[in-house]
Amino acid sequence: MNRLRAALPLALLAACVLAPAPARAQADTVSEPPASHRALNLGVDGVGISIGNSREWTGVRLNAVDHQVRRVNGINLTAWKPKRNPEFEMNGVAVGLLAPVAHRINGVAAGLGGVVATDQVNGVAVSGIVTLAEQRLRGVGVGGIATVGDHGIDGIAAGGLVVLSEGDVHGITATGGISIVEGRHTGISAGLIAAYTDGVMTGASVSLGGTFIKGRSRGAAGSLLLLAGRDLNGLQIGGLAVLADSVNGVTAGGLTVDAGRIRGVAASVGRVRTSALNGASVAAWNQVRGTQRGLAIGLFNYARDIHGVQLGVLNYVRNNRKGLRLLPLFNTRFVDGG
Repeated sequence: MNRLRAALPLALLAACVLAPAPARAQADTVSEPPASHRALNLGVDGVGISIGNSREWTGVRLNAVDHQVRRVNGINLTAWKPKRNPEFEMNGVAVGLLAPVAHRINGVAAGLGGVVATDQVNGVAVSGIVTLAEQRLRGVGVGGIATVGDHGIDGIAAGGLVVLSEGDVHGITATGGISIVEGRHTGISAGLIAAYTDGVMTGASVSLGGTFIKGRSRGAAGSLLLLAGRDLNGLQIGGLAVLADSVNGVTAGGLTVDAGRIRGVAASVGRVRTSALNGASVAAWNQVRGTQRGLAIGLFNYARDIHGVQLGVLNYVRNNRKGLRLLPLFNTRFVDGG
């Protein structure tokens, strides 16, 4: 997560205050004295109501600071930031005034500051600042500032400013800031400022600011200002621009569509620029620096070579013979062009 945190200092600050400190302590190999597990237990054989730092309990457990807890089945209520709990498995409902922290959380967890699982969250986790699963988040995670499934997310992750994952995501990421997935994403990615996917995006990726897909997109992708990707397949819409190595399907960019190869239909109020067109291009200026196969409609159309038709005010085919290279209204490939 180093690259992600370096790019997102606000999320780092919140995570450092509430989450990673216990996680780092648990990873510390230096042994510590056994914790006191004194508690007032109202029950039989570890079942009932426990008030204090009981090591294992089933039922209702109330404690100020969890320390070296092994397992709780039922309801766990804590008041403050926990100490080391490297084996803690929480099954049921965990509520912390500051931040419930466990090795694994199975069920529902809520904290005013954060919710932290040093392994996995399986269920629902809601926090006022940071929700963090250091391995995988499975279920629903909501963080007032950030939600992190460090090694992947299966389900729904929502964060006020940031959603982060270095692993694959299967489901929905939604944030008022930036959604970052450094693996594959199957589902929906939505970020008010930006949505970024490093691997293959299958589904829909949308943002008001910018949508960036470093890998391949299959489905729909759009943003109000900018859409950029390596290989975009399906429906692509960029309010300002669409930039890609190749686009396949239907592509629309407000001012420009710029792709190494276009297969399908591309449209822009301003310019469509490509090295190879297979399909149709509609723009004020259509610029095909290689071979055009299909139709170009615009005010000015340019192609180095053509196996199709240009329709516009001025039409230029560089490989045509002199006198037929620049024509009004219509141009195409002439057999004896040189």
